[in-house]
This record gives sequence, C-alpha cells and structure tokens, in this order.
Amino acid sequence: MILQAAKNDSFWTSIDGVDMKRSVEEIANKPDAVIDFSHPSSIDKVIAYCTKNQLPLVIGTTGHDGIQLELIEAASKEIPVLKTTNMSLGMNIVFSLVEQVARILKDKVDIEVLESHHNRKKDAPSGSAISIVEAIERGLGEVKKHQHGRAGECPREKGEIGIHAIRGGNIVGYHEANFISDLETVKIVHEAHDRAVFAQGAVEAAKYLVGKPMGLYNMKNVLGLD
Repeated sequence: MILQAAKNDSFWTSIDGVDMKRSVEEIANKPDAVIDFSHPSSIDKVIAYCTKNQLPLVIGTTGHDGIQLELIEAASKEIPVLKTTNMSLGMNIVFSLVEQVARILKDKVDIEVLESHHNRKKDAPSGSAISIVEAIERGLGEVKKHQHGRAGECPREKGEIGIHAIRGGNIVGYHEANFISDLETVKIVHEAHDRAVFAQGAVEAAKYLVGKPMGLYNMKNVLGLD
C-alpha cells in the first residue's frame, strides 16, 4: 500500500480500488511508502509520520524554504527519501540529456529555455525549468546569468541563459531547451499530455525506495542514470 500526503494533515490511500481520505491516526495498516504531493507546510508532519514508522518517503512537492530543506536532509539520515521537482520519467531523462548536450557544446551555442503551463500555476519559471537550467549549468561547469524574458532594448549577452514562461488554458506541462548556433539548433522537448504521468513516476519512485537504505535519492537513481 502507498499513501499520498494531502492537505490538512490527512492522507489519500486506495482500498479495493476506491480512493479514501483519512487522518494519519485512522490508518491502521502500515504502508510500504509515502508519496507527498501536498503543500510545503505539511512536510514536518509527513516526515514525522515517516520517521516514526521508518517508511520510505517520495517528495514531489516544491517550494520548501531553507529550514524545511534542512528537515528533509535530516530525515534522509533516518529513512530513504527521494525528492524531485518533476516525477515524470521522461522529464528526468531530459535533465540528463540537456546536461550532456551542454557539456559537449559549451560556449559554441546560445541557450534558451521555454516552459508552458496552465493559467492557474502560481510560480514562474516552473521548478522543472529551473532544474533544466541547473542541469545545463552542471554540463557547462559554471553558473550563468539568467535572463527572464526580454523587453525594450535588451540585446542578448554572450553566455547568458534565457528563461521564458508561458501561462494559458489547461497546458499540463511543456519544456523546451534550445542550443542555438549560427548554423544549427539542437532542441530537446518534453510535453506532458496527462497529469497521470506524474503519478506514474511517483509510484515507480516509491517502488524503487522500498528496501533501500537511508539516504537522499533522486529520479536519476530510479532510472539508472546515476
């Protein structure tokens, strides 16, 4: 059984194929793992439950502050914890690919990252776009200046990474990394068609963590890309 953390100190679980929402205290059977897709403010209670019961924890929630991140790291010294900005298996392959391309092309290209999401998304750029930029910078071997959008007289500076966000309709998630030279463009694209893709990845992550020793894991470990 896998539990998914929800808001208001409760959990979603599935019994005989029926989703049920119950408080932690009402859960009699110990689950195999916990998946947190709730809210940053719930992390202390989720971690307390998992460490008390020695349960693997998969964290798909983003937006944790410094203290909460320290709490997550401390928990990984007691239980296996996997944290990622995107649970999609394909998106995590993209993180690996953009790092490899950046490592090969380095300063031979201009780099632009584009992301699109539904009109209800609050943060920009998305956590996955930030992860793409971080992966690119690992490949480049240095942190670059980030240019968020352009307006007026804004010539491109050599070496900067452009980051652009689009919000509209019910877009599930679209991410595009462009490596552009004078003669050609290498474009790596990922598009999520259904939000179920994040649940699929989270379940794979939870299955991977079961039986693992304490530590902080990521989706590269799940995909065998580490």
